[in-house]
Amino acid sequence: MPAPSQWLLHAVQGAVGWCVQRPWLLAVLTLTIAAAAAARGIVASRRHARLLRDARLITISPPPEVEAAGAGVLWASLAEILRPGLRRRLREGRAHVAVEYRWAGRQLQIGIWLPGTVADGPVLAAIRGAWPGVACQVTDPTPPLPVTAPAVGGALAPVMAAWFPLETGHDADPLRTLIQAAADLHAHEAACVQVLARPATYRQITGLRRGVQALRTGKPAHSWLDPLTWLRGALNLILELLGPADRTAHVATGRHQTHLPGADPQHERDARAAVDKLAGPQWEVALRYAVAHTGRGGTPHTLTPRLSNLALGIASSFGVYAGRNRLRRLRLPHPAVVLAARVMRRGFLLNNTELSALAGLPTDIAVPGLDRARAKPMPAPVAVATGGRTTKVLGVAQVGGHKVALKAADARQHVHVLGSTGSGKSTLLLNMILEDVHARRGVIVIDPKGDLVTDVIDRLPAKVADKRLLLIDPDQPAGATLNPLQGNDHDLVVDHIVSIFGKIFAKHWGPRIDDTLRMACLTLLRKANATLTLVPSLLQDKQFRAAFTRDLDDPEGLLGFWQWFENTPPPLRSQVIGPVLARLRSFLTRPFVGQTIGAPRSTVNMGKVLDGGILLARLPKGQIGEETSRLMGSFILASAWQAATARTRIAQDARRDAVAYIDESHNFLNLPGSVGDMLAEARGYRFGLVLAHQNLTQMPRETQLALSANARNKVLFSCAPEDAHQLARHTMRELSEHDLSHLDAFQAACRLVVDGRETPAFTLHTLPAKPLTGQGTAVRQAALANALSGTQSNPDSGQAAIGRLARVKPRSNPDDPGEAHPTDTDSAT
Repeated sequence: MPAPSQWLLHAVQGAVGWCVQRPWLLAVLTLTIAAAAAARGIVASRRHARLLRDARLITISPPPEVEAAGAGVLWASLAEILRPGLRRRLREGRAHVAVEYRWAGRQLQIGIWLPGTVADGPVLAAIRGAWPGVACQVTDPTPPLPVTAPAVGGALAPVMAAWFPLETGHDADPLRTLIQAAADLHAHEAACVQVLARPATYRQITGLRRGVQALRTGKPAHSWLDPLTWLRGALNLILELLGPADRTAHVATGRHQTHLPGADPQHERDARAAVDKLAGPQWEVALRYAVAHTGRGGTPHTLTPRLSNLALGIASSFGVYAGRNRLRRLRLPHPAVVLAARVMRRGFLLNNTELSALAGLPTDIAVPGLDRARAKPMPAPVAVATGGRTTKVLGVAQVGGHKVALKAADARQHVHVLGSTGSGKSTLLLNMILEDVHARRGVIVIDPKGDLVTDVIDRLPAKVADKRLLLIDPDQPAGATLNPLQGNDHDLVVDHIVSIFGKIFAKHWGPRIDDTLRMACLTLLRKANATLTLVPSLLQDKQFRAAFTRDLDDPEGLLGFWQWFENTPPPLRSQVIGPVLARLRSFLTRPFVGQTIGAPRSTVNMGKVLDGGILLARLPKGQIGEETSRLMGSFILASAWQAATARTRIAQDARRDAVAYIDESHNFLNLPGSVGDMLAEARGYRFGLVLAHQNLTQMPRETQLALSANARNKVLFSCAPEDAHQLARHTMRELSEHDLSHLDAFQAACRLVVDGRETPAFTLHTLPAKPLTGQGTAVRQAALANALSGTQSNPDSGQAAIGRLARVKPRSNPDDPGEAHPTDTDSAT
């Protein structure tokens, strides 16, 4: 026997004899091992309790198209996020995450469970970076399955050693089979597949490398920390003591020749695949699944067979990962409780590629039961303002959470607001109006539905309304008056009136009606106190007409028209004036209209309104009629435009900013000339327009093009796909047609102008409506006082109207069309 072996044998014999003489050491050793095991269990339990404390669940809604490479990006990022420092690992242990595929009936949700020791901010950033356009919702975690429901489940683990890889080269979505297996769940059934993962330790990676090295060289791996190494050493020592001195001759015999590297082609392929598996981050993974019955009916005897079949289908779906290695089923007692605990003791090793194929988002476009993300969030450009005295806040950026504001100077480029009913337009307009009012900018609001003006009044402080607010409202008969025929440029005034009537009654309008109304208005304007209510008398009453025509001296103008008119036979004359009278009577016979536009003197001074005043025109179509609402709103806009053009006499730096908010704007853009020209000129007068409507088909094609080119600030809520196709030209490349047509309520896509330059599109959430002030009655009284200060109207009628308006309960949500307005008699004064 060689000397070293004999020395080692004597040392072993001496140690065994020493231990035999001291049997109490066995008890000490046993107690030490038991205490260490108990302490390890206590530490593990406390560490897991720390993981459960403040844990979160990130529910993921995939984008319309999922990139297959995104899962690899996510897990590579998570490998760095989850890798703790030495102190943190000693204090908290190794944190793990859990990817959960949950089915409740046919509804599928995908989520990532995060322990309380991991911040959710970096994880959310990693998810959004892996799949642009994904939607994430952070909530408190809930059990994947009801813990008291009958459930059947199991675990999956590789059959072979860790260096033999799973199949990852799939041509189709590897999750397709799993999703189809769970698509047959009934309404009272639930299922969950849970993939727990944490970065592998240095010891695990070292063992994997030794295994790969042994596979390549054909020599067994040795580690002095592995008990098998000590056992092999002891067996070799015994064989050396009992066997022949030279055993190397058997290495090259025929029976052992096949174990040398290069002897087996499969061995070479395994070696190459094992080396490839060492690339990238390594993960320790545990894979579990369960199916439960959540209904009340049924017994374990009747439920277990079906649940077992469903669980078998889910487990079998992982056969798509079978390659050189495969996953086998293991028993899992109390699967619902185990999945709810999310405890990870030990797992198997996978590299980043294998884990990405196992736990990612489905790449198929159509996935049964899975809700896709709607519009993808886009960050606001840095150049966009976040607030300030000369800005008005539009909302909160969806990415970043900071406020997004529009500068008053950039608002002169006009704002185009488009979105379906209930998408959030009214709330946005309400907040913008209030900000302009508090900044003492001139504000005009034309509201054909009535709710917007009511909401503004209910949120205004009374001191703001004093001497600034004018109100046109059918529920306030003694309100402000506006004479459409009042103005310095008579030709411009008449052009506006005739154009408004012609566009609103386009189907029944012709050159003869146009000429008759034009001549009548020009004739009335030759005398003082001309109003539209005098037109019927001018056309029908010869004696009344004579007072306006007796001193005419222009045969080719007004005199020529009235001479023709007087010489026309009565039947033909009736045909000429009949259409004009019909249109005017349908409009003027309403008491509210006659009182508002029939007064010779306007109490609305548009010049003062543009210089910091407030004009609220409440023109509900359901109350005064659609045509009447359109006519009165158009007259108000025409008067505002005349006042804006009159600013040419004021130095440009001295012109104060003013904004006209026009809801349902397609009803009121009826001025003569091009809308594009008006928008282009209004910028120079510092008169901005906010034009809101539901869809592009409400506008003529010419007006659509004018808004596209000249209303450069775009705030787009959810719209129809046809509109999204056209509007996406303003938001590409940041936001697509799909994004514009899949915006959530109170979510908007914006493309703003900053210092004259168009910025990239981004998304925001509008702010909630500002709180009610409780001073609505005082505001209405102030508006009435402002109106009565310029007229001799009976104040009692105005106070009666205030009483009626005061009994209307304010709305808390301006964008809720179904919210009732019950009366509250206690609020009347």
